[in-house]
Amino acid sequence: MSEDLRDRVLYEARDGRAYITLNRPEKRNAVTYEMFDRFMEHIRTAEDDDDVRVIIIRGEGPDFCTGHDLAQVGSEYGFSADKDARRPSQRRRIHFDKRHVEQFRELFYCVKPTISLVQGNCVGAGTYIVEASDLVIAATNAKIGHPEQKMMLAGAAYMTTFNILAMGPRKAREMLLLGTTVNGTEAVEQGLANRAVPPEELAAAGEEWAERIVRLPRDAIAIGKAATHMAMDSLGMTSQFIYGYVGHALGTNIRYEPDEQNFMKLRRDKGVTGASKEREGRFESSGSDAGSKR
Repeated sequence: MSEDLRDRVLYEARDGRAYITLNRPEKRNAVTYEMFDRFMEHIRTAEDDDDVRVIIIRGEGPDFCTGHDLAQVGSEYGFSADKDARRPSQRRRIHFDKRHVEQFRELFYCVKPTISLVQGNCVGAGTYIVEASDLVIAATNAKIGHPEQKMMLAGAAYMTTFNILAMGPRKAREMLLLGTTVNGTEAVEQGLANRAVPPEELAAAGEEWAERIVRLPRDAIAIGKAATHMAMDSLGMTSQFIYGYVGHALGTNIRYEPDEQNFMKLRRDKGVTGASKEREGRFESSGSDAGSKR
């Protein structure tokens, strides 16, 4: 493990709490796949530590997480600067998505309660982390959603069942089809967060709830989490991690027609920043929330 990667996802355990911090503020905490592997290592460390009763997930700097690093996205499916590169096989796409969605499943079924403290941008993979958490406290300035769906997916998300259960089918479809985002207060109203507070009160609000959990018996926490898992299973939550990766793999294999925007080609020709601006510009005239990024 490189020193750089260790610095990018921090871990601290004290007073019954484990703190996992995304620490790439200069990139607005966009995560590479290697960072996410490190993130999951920390989740397992916290699960194995009997003194840890709650896991607090946070982002360093003004943003929680702007999703997967767009400079890396697509490499797993064979997208590259080489115009003559061979199209990747379906088995390659499915294998990658299966492995990655199982990481979100592992977070969703973590044996310790998780609290995500969300400020600023929280989109794409950042929103998946939020959706997989037990509790979410959002700053009022948070911007939460799935604008990455505008690239090529239009609803083929990893955790659509959760979105529908939490938000209702209409609002879930709106967020995933249109790629919209909501602020912290709206996230509470729509079931994506538990509480909204001013940004300067976010850390304290998280500590308050963590302390209430820490005071519970360890066995009670474990049994309560297991009971929640069983209830989630009865609602079909397990199946979303199966069709989620299949749908995502299919979604990244669409054919673009001449009048349609191909983000991967734009990135190849104009770089991440230029491609992102052009992607959002395509939707500005229709009144969608410009400025979001994955």
